[in-house]
Amino acid sequence: MLQNYSQRVHFYYCILVALKINAKSKKSGGVRGKNNFLLKWLRTAQNNTIFHPDISSEIEWLRGKIISAGPDADLEPMLQYVYETAKRAETLRLGS
Repeated sequence: MLQNYSQRVHFYYCILVALKINAKSKKSGGVRGKNNFLLKWLRTAQNNTIFHPDISSEIEWLRGKIISAGPDADLEPMLQYVYETAKRAETLRLGS
């Protein structure tokens, strides 16, 4: 289970870093551009099996969340929240 937390923390860290790099390196496409980037990034991550197989369900869930939320929903705060929550859980688990 600890490895699962570590994998999730790593995954969300990577996606947040990718968003920051994308925001700095390209003209802002607004929230729609950010969501398009996220969907492409997630597809690439899944197709190239960049992350541990356990993360594939997380990728599927996140892609569904982006699609169902609509093109104008900014999901970056949610990504940050999930990252911070998983990081706290990992830290608590390490302390046990």
